[in-house]
Amino acid sequence: MEDKFYKTNEDKFSWIVGLKVRIKTTSDEQFEGEVFNYDPITACIIILSDESTAAVVTQKRTVRIILESSIKEIKSLSLPTSITTTPTITSPTTNKQNNHNNHHQNNISNDLSLPSLNVQLIIKKQDEVIRKATQKAMKIGVGVTPEAQEIFNSISKTLPCDWSGENIIVLNEVKISSPYNIENCTGPENSKSIERVKKVLEAERKKLKI
Repeated sequence: MEDKFYKTNEDKFSWIVGLKVRIKTTSDEQFEGEVFNYDPITACIIILSDESTAAVVTQKRTVRIILESSIKEIKSLSLPTSITTTPTITSPTTNKQNNHNNHHQNNISNDLSLPSLNVQLIIKKQDEVIRKATQKAMKIGVGVTPEAQEIFNSISKTLPCDWSGENIIVLNEVKISSPYNIENCTGPENSKSIERVKKVLEAERKKLKI
């Protein structure tokens, strides 16, 4: 069919959906497909295109959004099924074809439908991301030197560490204060943790060559 796609603004909203068209743009590109929707707010036409033989088999289509102002010419190739009013005589062959078309349309609807969202799962993942981000932020010292942060990062690979101001707290009981040497380790008396922390600190400082 060589009819123009639309003639008045009313046509855009009343009968374009479902129409198979050929669109020629101002840059001389051509697209063919079925009109899925027309958005009057953005003045865009959305078409579904079958661009390969594989698309026919898989029922997968390419969605194109074309700005109305970029359209040079539109021609209708076939009318929407919903506006066909001519009576037809049904036969087994016709019924078979209709069933095929209905199946095709159902597949298209399924492809275009949005998946349901598991809100609880989304909230859970969001909370997990926030928790990890908070933990990561707590591992960054505030107002400390790059050397102090390097020492913290190295020790934390072996022993659990946290910042308390500019002090490094290891195993929740041993404090390493600036300038973070072995003699700067303090903790409960007769605690085996102090000696353990000192050994780790000494080894890490040697690795870092500081």
